[in-house]
Amino acid sequence: MPVRQDNLIQIDGGTYAFMHLPGGWGQTNTGLVVGDDASMVIDTVWDTSRAESIAQAWPDLVGSAAITEAVNTHSDGDHWWGNDTLPASARITTSESALHAMKEDTPPAAVARFSKLGSVASALPGPAGAMGSYMSRVTGGASLPTRGPRLPDHTFAGTDTITVGGRTVLLRDLGPAHTPGDVIAHVPDSGVVFTGDLLFIGATPVIWHGPLSNWQDALDHLLGLDAATYVPGHGPICGPTEIELLRDYWSWLDREGRAQFHAGRSPIQAARTLLTSNDFRPYAHWDSPERIVLNLSTLYRLWKGEAPAPPTFGRRARAFADAGKLLRERSR
Repeated sequence: MPVRQDNLIQIDGGTYAFMHLPGGWGQTNTGLVVGDDASMVIDTVWDTSRAESIAQAWPDLVGSAAITEAVNTHSDGDHWWGNDTLPASARITTSESALHAMKEDTPPAAVARFSKLGSVASALPGPAGAMGSYMSRVTGGASLPTRGPRLPDHTFAGTDTITVGGRTVLLRDLGPAHTPGDVIAHVPDSGVVFTGDLLFIGATPVIWHGPLSNWQDALDHLLGLDAATYVPGHGPICGPTEIELLRDYWSWLDREGRAQFHAGRSPIQAARTLLTSNDFRPYAHWDSPERIVLNLSTLYRLWKGEAPAPPTFGRRARAFADAGKLLRERSR
């Protein structure tokens, strides 16, 4: 899979973004920061073919400034399962909480098996078919690694600063929110912030962990950086207007979803109502609107007073079944 030139954006003389648009499931953006004599990669992708093609593009971009550092923004596999394409000598950094989640999460080989089973089950009626079809949609035909990829070998809590080839990269863990640890990488000399999945642009975001207030605070932090360029985890490069719209979505869902919760409606009943409300119109053009039921599955837990936590396999399967059911209903 060649990396098309229009998917590689040169932000400045030594800062690049590999874009995978439009930014749906598994379509992850990654970054490259090139210094005088060393370089840094930000995130790797889970599809082995695409990960290899991106790695093949690195040498022409870095020249003699070898890749010595890498950052994984969080624990979702589509942001780090390509780590085996990194040079063996490169140090990989993430937050302590993200590394713990990586070790606890379902390994790629198991995800690949579930995806194949889901593809077979998608022909079935009812919840099993809905869950199977949605699981297959999530992996999107990606060729996942057959074994566990290399884990990060350096962690931090809170903040960290890495100097690579004379360039400063500021790391901050703004989670838990989307996942247990959500790291951003701020490159001040180019005015760029690589945000990981704290930003989904043009696509419905997914909150797996929470609390939601942390995500809202994270968006305020991103706006406060007043950066010239934000590279989201999924979707096109953006500015403050898109971040403010995402913040509005969370405020709306917090308010209206909570009302549905207190009215005794299930997450899928609430999702049906909210997706057809006038207040949803600003977000109706985003990809994967059915993800609202994934978000409600997490938020309902929190509104019941349960502690924020990573999704269990069972919780994720039930949410995927609801999302698959919504998709089937909306396609009729």
